[in-house]
Amino acid sequence: MPSSALWSTILAVCLTIGIPTVVYVSLLGAMVAVPSLQAHAIYLHKVTLTWFKDLNVPEQFGFAHHQATPFHIRTSDGERLHAWHILPLGLYLANEAALLAQGPEAGVVDQYEKTLNFRLLRENPNARLVLYCHGTSGTMASGWRPDSYRALYAADPVNTHVLTFDYRGYGLSSGNPSEPGLITDALAVADWAMHTAGIPPERIVIFGQSLGSAVAIALVHELTHARRKPHEKVHFAGLVITASFSDVAKLTATYRIGGFIPVLSPVAKIEFLFNFFISRLHSTWNNIQRLGEFIRHAERHHVTLLHAEDDTDIPAAHSMRLFREAIRVADEQEGSNNTISLDNRIQARTETRGQGGTVTVWPTRKGDIRFELLKFGVHDKIMSFPATGAAVERAFRSVTLI
Repeated sequence: MPSSALWSTILAVCLTIGIPTVVYVSLLGAMVAVPSLQAHAIYLHKVTLTWFKDLNVPEQFGFAHHQATPFHIRTSDGERLHAWHILPLGLYLANEAALLAQGPEAGVVDQYEKTLNFRLLRENPNARLVLYCHGTSGTMASGWRPDSYRALYAADPVNTHVLTFDYRGYGLSSGNPSEPGLITDALAVADWAMHTAGIPPERIVIFGQSLGSAVAIALVHELTHARRKPHEKVHFAGLVITASFSDVAKLTATYRIGGFIPVLSPVAKIEFLFNFFISRLHSTWNNIQRLGEFIRHAERHHVTLLHAEDDTDIPAAHSMRLFREAIRVADEQEGSNNTISLDNRIQARTETRGQGGTVTVWPTRKGDIRFELLKFGVHDKIMSFPATGAAVERAFRSVTLI
């Protein structure tokens, strides 16, 4: 009897550990063998989080009638992106009667350039625009994203518009996501903002959260790349990134979907196995390299990194790595011969704000590089916090100080 009980216990333990392990390893193997499965795991684009709601009815997500307008933007490779242009509340109220006179109907607008909303953006010489790149999973209307749009224009509710969009394969946008594809999407939206809406780049701030931070970094990197001639480079008012990561390889070693489901962390300590899996990644999003190159090749910049200490999805150490790389490159460019260690210099510039966290500002000849580590905000809520709107406002104001 004791022997039988022991074997039953061993069998139960083996099944409890073994079955999940087999399933986990099988899923990893499938993602290596089938690239489309890997894309689903990285981008989670079919997890919409807006089930039973209509993305063509922004009122369902807390916006006033005709405050947010759905329309489409075409990419250079033929995809159709679903986008929202959101009017700041003060501007909406000043034009409420005329906006409501456009009619009671809602839905996507085919000829957006003929609307009053578009004219309020294009014809205002003081108009500012936040180009918003959202994170993985969901749509532009999921979770805290609608609240974050309102936070972004809070500091200037008259002039600061928001342009948000779903990448290819997300929401109502066509296509399937990939790293080159999402960069193409961001380039198309920036082109629409500058050339169709007529907003000069110095009145545009690029904002990205989580995966969107990678898209935002790739966008500014592409438009200031070394291969571009000086007159071809595009410099926006600023770059604000929240809950970012250094690259997908390091991210997968720590990332837990929803803060609980591990990606590659169970195999991260087995070096050869971890290296095997990351060598098969089709999307690498090397943010640390791209941000460093952006700092090196841009003629001017204003960069803010925001992260929350209680972010269980992506540890704040990722944003600190990005910050360190940015200031390392800036130091290198400025020919700094400072013998004090970088860590000590960062510590000397760090201001403690009690329960508000810490702020480190690194001024350079080209502009400031700023890192704000909030104590609270987790992975998504931070987007709707005042720190985000303040970072955007600072970026816009930095242009007037040049």
